[in-house]
Amino acid sequence: MRYIKAVYEQRSFTKAAEKLYISQPSLSAMVKKAEAELGAAIFDRSAVPLELTEAGQAYMEFIEDTARNEAILNEKLWDIQNLNKGRICVGGSNYILSNILPLILQRILPDYPRIVFETVEENSFSLRQMLHAGALDVVIDSPSTEDPSLIYHDLFQEQILLAVSAENPINARLAAYRITLPELAGIRQNRKYLPDGLARTALEQPFILLKSENDMYQRASAVFQHYRLQPQVVLQLDQLNTSLQYTAYGLGSSFVTDTLFRYGNSCPNICLYAIAVPSCQRKLCIVRKKGKYISKAGNLFIQTAQAIFAPLDAG
Repeated sequence: MRYIKAVYEQRSFTKAAEKLYISQPSLSAMVKKAEAELGAAIFDRSAVPLELTEAGQAYMEFIEDTARNEAILNEKLWDIQNLNKGRICVGGSNYILSNILPLILQRILPDYPRIVFETVEENSFSLRQMLHAGALDVVIDSPSTEDPSLIYHDLFQEQILLAVSAENPINARLAAYRITLPELAGIRQNRKYLPDGLARTALEQPFILLKSENDMYQRASAVFQHYRLQPQVVLQLDQLNTSLQYTAYGLGSSFVTDTLFRYGNSCPNICLYAIAVPSCQRKLCIVRKKGKYISKAGNLFIQTAQAIFAPLDAG
């Protein structure tokens, strides 16, 4: 199967033989033997470059299925024989990989130093595609809707806040509703929200939004739609952390999450406000594909994350 796959990938017996370090006649003989056992030609030798026949396409699907099954078997055996080893590929946005993932890894890696973590940084739309394709083990994300082909492990609720440059004169009108860093843990209970009139005024300022493939863009759009406003967009960026920095420089207001400030991070040039719109509450989850084998390393990752963030959600 490995030889036939090499011929298919190289579209040439000569190139495949060179890659496999065997002679072309030997390779051709092996393929002919496989075709005789199959009872049908695998390759259309009249095509240049070489192409698969219909039977060859079916055989190639069998090869790929066999390789996937072997990989699953090897992963399971690895787990059984090496409880403290594993590999997991985690996907997330820049915000997730910069602010959430380190909190999980600092709890896992000291006790399980031989677990290998790989990370992929993409927007929400691309991450979902990669998860469905099997390219990622888990994704940390805030899904606006749930896909029945995926499994969601809840972590905590986030509050989306309005960030305004401290130098913006509008803060004088909003001062009574400003959320300080010590208050962040209790904003859901205190309901310290901007009244509709002040919220509308704040939303009429120049804004920095994320690009449309980001969940935060969708939620920001819902806020503007709630107040029937057209945002004055001065910039659209890829990353939440970047938009916050641009706001601190006075380039425009933006939407951020309370999680950015919950771990002692301070941003003295920013004033934060809460808006009472449903889209400003979102749930952060670990997402994985239903039916895909989850390794012991993956289960450890999920359980550790939930143990870390359960107290945060309760607060």
